[in-house]
Amino acid sequence: RLKLVSLTLAPEVPHLAPGEIRAGKNSVHVGTGSHPVELGWVQPQGKKPMRAADWARGVRPAVGERVGG
Repeated sequence: RLKLVSLTLAPEVPHLAPGEIRAGKNSVHVGTGSHPVELGWVQPQGKKPMRAADWARGVRPAVGERVGG
C-alpha cells in the first residue's frame, strides 16, 4: 500500500496508461484517465513520508509497471 501525500498535474509528460509508472532520476510520473501526474511525496505502509523519487529508487519499478499491479 502506498499513500500519495502530494502530487501535481504533469500535462507536458507523454501519455501514460492509467496506473502506469515512469520513474526518472528525480521524478516519478503515474498515468491517469486524462493527464499524467507527478508524485511529490509518498508514504509506504508503516513508514514515514518520503520523496517519491527516493521511494522509486528503493522499489525500482519495471518499465510499464502499474500502481496496484
